[in-house]
Amino acid sequence: MTKAMLLAAALMTGINVMGQQFDKDTLLYNGNSNKRINLVILSDGYTNNELSKFVTDASNFSMAFFNESPNLNYKNYFNVFIIKVPSVESGASHPGTATDVSEPAFPVISVNNYFGSTFDNFGIHRLLVATKSLAVTNVLAANFPDYDLVLVLVNSPYYGGSGGYYAVASTNSQSAEIAIHELGHSFTGLKDEYWAGDSYAAEGINMTKQTDPSLVRWKNWMGINLIGIYQHCCTVNSLLWYKPHQNCKMQFLGKPFCSVCIQATIEKIHSLVSPIESYYPVENNITTALSPTKFNLSCVLPEPNTLKINWLLNDSFIKKNIDSVLISETNLLPGNNTLRVTVEDTTKLLKVDNHASVHIATVAWSINRIVTGVRKITGSSSEIIIDIYPNPVSDFLNIKLAGETTGKIKLEIYDMQGKNQKKLPLSSYSVNSIDLRDLNQGIYVAKIFIDNTLITTRKIIRK
Repeated sequence: MTKAMLLAAALMTGINVMGQQFDKDTLLYNGNSNKRINLVILSDGYTNNELSKFVTDASNFSMAFFNESPNLNYKNYFNVFIIKVPSVESGASHPGTATDVSEPAFPVISVNNYFGSTFDNFGIHRLLVATKSLAVTNVLAANFPDYDLVLVLVNSPYYGGSGGYYAVASTNSQSAEIAIHELGHSFTGLKDEYWAGDSYAAEGINMTKQTDPSLVRWKNWMGINLIGIYQHCCTVNSLLWYKPHQNCKMQFLGKPFCSVCIQATIEKIHSLVSPIESYYPVENNITTALSPTKFNLSCVLPEPNTLKINWLLNDSFIKKNIDSVLISETNLLPGNNTLRVTVEDTTKLLKVDNHASVHIATVAWSINRIVTGVRKITGSSSEIIIDIYPNPVSDFLNIKLAGETTGKIKLEIYDMQGKNQKKLPLSSYSVNSIDLRDLNQGIYVAKIFIDNTLITTRKIIRK
């Protein structure tokens, strides 16, 4: 749950979004919170007198977070904020109830902290959890509902942390590594690549039972950067499961993320932030007698810049990798013209099939040329993620669209002779189930349009 969704959910569930306000600070600001990924760090186990230490601890974590690939490459896509929540007492509780070590491994203590952070959860010594999850939700709702990922930083010198709806980490010397690992769970949905236990085993980005190199979900990375299909160990059930790497941060602290986990994080970033921050003209209707007219966009740049920009006029390429173009009357056909700019991230950290179709940002202007010049311009933009499955398909093809678009979306399906077989609208708010039972077995081409502008073409196999 992210951004404005939290506030809506809070209202529906009766959460007091007008709760207590706390001091806030900004550690990193790259742009409007609606157009960035907002990392919010909450303090727990810091008394009023220790909140200056919290600022230092949070700053140190932020620096470590952005020294790690791919976060360092996409730092411009993030904001970092802190909420200074004081606790009555310093530290985290340690009840001494863990069964995986000989307790007490460090002093047994009960601490009155704000979010109920305690070690020994589920009998695991190092499992540090902020047990008052409703308090976390209330603080976020009242102080920064526009969050995307959350870290509860606990003022304890002992090793520990956890992932889940939000990440938790202590201020142990390995705290940053713990927190980055846990945010791999919370933000990207990564699985542990050590064997965490039978109850945590499930198909995921970096966990599978599939052993066929041509079918495994990370097949495009097979044989590159030591990516393979490696068996977990060492229980009966663990031997059924496989991971992509043997030395990833999701298994060992102090190691980098493997290529599969890096790719998943970038795709998560792409799903939340458009590389197009703004564009001009922004008005839906513009009347001008001036020519030429300047069209430009401002992009959020990765480091190094891997964005590919293409400008097309009436579907003919005119310019690339520049942020503005001048369109004069002589460039235009009589009547309606379409100027379109597309932005794609071409980073070599991704090996995603048809990435240009599923993660591409577009702005389109409709320009009407009349005798006296460029008179009317209307604009639209879209950043949409498209998932088409299963493929090959037997009966029903599912098309899931996520993101924001200002236009009408439609699907057209053609056979290999170019004959239109289906034409129907799509909804961006649900999974669209398309009945293909009336089509013969064979290969078809699915085309998806936004306001008659083609945004993706996919081959589908009816089996």
